[in-house]
Amino acid sequence: MGGPPVAYSAVSFAGEQVPGFDPLEPFENEQLLRDVLDALARFEYKLYGPIPLRFHRGEPTKYEFDLNLGVVHITEQDCSGLSEIFAAINKSWQTQMTFCIYPSKDRARDMILNVRGSPKAPAEID
Repeated sequence: MGGPPVAYSAVSFAGEQVPGFDPLEPFENEQLLRDVLDALARFEYKLYGPIPLRFHRGEPTKYEFDLNLGVVHITEQDCSGLSEIFAAINKSWQTQMTFCIYPSKDRARDMILNVRGSPKAPAEID
């Protein structure tokens, strides 16, 4: 997996929320979004190493974003490593980010990493 643990930005030095930061709209904060994207860009998938970031279905919203991982096989080790990234960011920023991986409907065999920054993100069922 991807080496030693990564240090993330703290919400504030005193452990309090940054004025104007809404943990239910986390990607409105450019530093938090940068922390997440940087960690994902550095992440080394077991079989593929780092995968370049390619947004799927447009740029991040204040609630979520999707990354197209391409044609990949996701291992248990990959899921564990991604979980560690989000646990560290959630602890540091006091957020509730989750992720899931699903197959693309647009491009056969591509896998998509959905990052939900908030339970307020819209549900898509089709």
